[in-house]
Amino acid sequence: MSPPASARPRGGSFATRFAVIGAVLGLGGPAGALFLRVLSGANAVEELRAHSFYYLYQLFGTCIVFAAAGFAAGRLAERLRRGRDLYRQLSELDPLTRLANADTFRRHYARSVENAARSGDPLSLLMIDVDQLKGLNDELGHSFGSAVLRHVAGVVDDLKRAGDLAARWGGDEFALLMPGANAETARHRAENILDRLRARPVRVDGREKTVSATIGVASSRGTAKDDLFEVADRALYEGKRAGRGQVRAGVA
Repeated sequence: MSPPASARPRGGSFATRFAVIGAVLGLGGPAGALFLRVLSGANAVEELRAHSFYYLYQLFGTCIVFAAAGFAAGRLAERLRRGRDLYRQLSELDPLTRLANADTFRRHYARSVENAARSGDPLSLLMIDVDQLKGLNDELGHSFGSAVLRHVAGVVDDLKRAGDLAARWGGDEFALLMPGANAETARHRAENILDRLRARPVRVDGREKTVSATIGVASSRGTAKDDLFEVADRALYEGKRAGRGQVRAGVA
């Protein structure tokens, strides 16, 4: 879930749009004054001829002033929007992997469980634990361990479907929430993740390691009897005890 850079609003930046709006408003002042002169019975053509310089000066001057004010207001609005987006990213994303953090994942999980209970649709959860990360940290350093976590995060993010949510659950563990996915689809996705990890080793400063993971899968349809996290965790630790680098599944 890598966040895109703050997108510009449609139709151009806030500064440009506000400047155009300011210029239009600035035009309205002199035009309105002339219109009132016409309504009062004054000869507008003679008025323009007699005071053309004054009206042009007023027209362009007012447009420039209002456009500049609109541009400044738009720049301020853009800075506020960027600050809001940055705060949102910092509060919702894991800083190392740029996936959703655990708090964000919990909120999405709660909503997905409610939606599945209401609609009767399937819901699946993958808990992905990187194998032997501590050993890699001890052998090759924490910078390599961080590269491993980013690598696994990238694989999970690449293989998730539209509508899925990938998160760093904590430490060496990741989670993938799959609304609408049944047990077969979820297990197939878990196997794809392991295949991708086996096929793409991590390379850092000339050092290379193939990373493996163990994945626990939990699936339900409608209202689950058991919490998906508990089921996925049990399946995950069964896989760990059986030798790691494999997928184990359970049904909630």
